[in-house]
Amino acid sequence: MRYDTVFLDIDGTLLWVDLDIEGYVRDLDRYSNGGRLTVEKAADPIRESMRTHINENINYPTREQLAAFKRANAERTARALGLEAPAGALADITDRRISFNPYPESERVMEELRDMGCRLYAVSNWDVLLEEVLEDLGWMRYFEALVVSALVGTEKPGRDIFEEALRVSGRAETREKVVHVGNDPIADIQGAAEAGIDAVLVDRRGNLEAPEAIKVIRDLDPLPEIVRG
Repeated sequence: MRYDTVFLDIDGTLLWVDLDIEGYVRDLDRYSNGGRLTVEKAADPIRESMRTHINENINYPTREQLAAFKRANAERTARALGLEAPAGALADITDRRISFNPYPESERVMEELRDMGCRLYAVSNWDVLLEEVLEDLGWMRYFEALVVSALVGTEKPGRDIFEEALRVSGRAETREKVVHVGNDPIADIQGAAEAGIDAVLVDRRGNLEAPEAIKVIRDLDPLPEIVRG
């Protein structure tokens, strides 16, 4: 095989994250003091809360710190919406309304790669709960290890997270046997290329450019053939 080690991004590559805003609003409406809470009113503050989580979760490397951050973030959202509710209840509602949805081919492709003898590593910009998410999906059996930005303390496209993945996989001296697969031209493709790792772009909409990518694919189905070389 051309590659025997595959680094896999998670969000946008293996699955997509969805927030049920309508359900979130229904759950929160009971706490509204300023009239009926509507999706139109709530959508922007809720999305801003999600962006805050994505941008700042790297600063919270333990479950306890992350839980405190999520409560504070929920409180900010509640104030923006004019709500009065326990912060813990608001954070619980957010967790309940988030879903992690595998792309149709993800499990099949990971199974095939494992059957080929490949070692798979998750290399992801994610909070400290990624292992819990993958456990719930039944996916931990596919991975040798997880390299998670909130635990490593650095994010893609920074070189350090790729170097940590190479260290964990034992491929620091043989990185030519590694391919990184992701959906972000900067974080995944440019970041991996700068670390000397070949990279494949998953462009599900067909509108991205990544000149550093060795291949651009619309879904994961072609990946085993790329790995075989």
